Amino acid sequence: MIIGVAYAKLLSKMDNTSETDNIVQAVSRQLMEKLPGGWRILQRRKPASRASDRGVDVMIRAPNGKKGLLLIQAKTRVEPREAAMLKSDITADIGSPVLIAAPFLSARTQERLKSLGLAYADLTGNVHLNMSEPGLFIETSGAGHSPITAPRERKSLKGAKAGRLVRALCDFRTPVGLRALAKRAGIDAGYASRIIDYLDREALVARKKRGPIIEVDWPALIHRWSEEYSPLRPERVTWYLAPRGLAPVLEKLKGASARYAVSGSWAAAQFAPVAPTRLLLCYIQNVPEAARHLDLRQTETGANIALAIPFDSVIYERTMKKMGIQVVAPTQIAVDLLRSPGRGPNEAEALIDWMRENEHAWRT
Repeated sequence: MIIGVAYAKLLSKMDNTSETDNIVQAVSRQLMEKLPGGWRILQRRKPASRASDRGVDVMIRAPNGKKGLLLIQAKTRVEPREAAMLKSDITADIGSPVLIAAPFLSARTQERLKSLGLAYADLTGNVHLNMSEPGLFIETSGAGHSPITAPRERKSLKGAKAGRLVRALCDFRTPVGLRALAKRAGIDAGYASRIIDYLDREALVARKKRGPIIEVDWPALIHRWSEEYSPLRPERVTWYLAPRGLAPVLEKLKGASARYAVSGSWAAAQFAPVAPTRLLLCYIQNVPEAARHLDLRQTETGANIALAIPFDSVIYERTMKKMGIQVVAPTQIAVDLLRSPGRGPNEAEALIDWMRENEHAWRT
């Protein structure tokens, strides 16, 4: 892994003063390399008075001579849930921008830091810096996963159990105890506890110590779930063309005896229409029989219907009728669209915006 090798070499060059000092030095070198031509880092000094004893001031000078101070705060590790604490602790009485530096910052940590107005940089090349004086913007991408994190330290949201847990967290309001959540999701409490611990560290849920879950960042959780979930896995989905368009298919679905639930663009448009629907995703167990009943033609190109075998029975939970058609829950529509081709992700974001404004309409 190229990034991992570069990361290891960078670590090997560090001296023995202190790990955080070394991180500051390494990040400062990175910033110098990324500065546009004519820009300079003039000096580094220990601040005489700062909210943290490990903050280091960096003076940045533009080609026109304008200068600005940047406080670099080094951490050996930053978890997403720590971002708000860093914001309140570090920025107190500090007029200059603050950059959080660490060996590695996950995508979720980067997202949290950026949302709080903090700059960041890690040793793999993930950098975000926006200074108004002098005007400077740098943003680059490095590793997506820590080169030194053991796989067992990362938790997965793949599979039916994870899907049921995510749906239970998103579809129902808090507070909720761990055992009640596990029962609601139909999973064992031990598995739920491990995943909730991970989601807590990622600032996707907030939990009282040894107490109930009190808050869920459901839009961020849906996005996180979409990174590992897909409704369009080849072994579960078959693509079809409805020669006469979607209207006849919808009419036949209204009288269908088989259990089904519609998702995708058509379902999203019933809540937050963006553009005319071109693709209908329908979950149904017996795909060949459904295709015959709906008079569909299997195709590799130009499909306007996708028939998919549900990954779990949670697909059929909290469905609702729209225009006489059974549709999946909005949370399921959103994650399905995030993993769909074309404008699916844009339709997902429009639906999530509607869900934020109308939480009473879909969340119990």
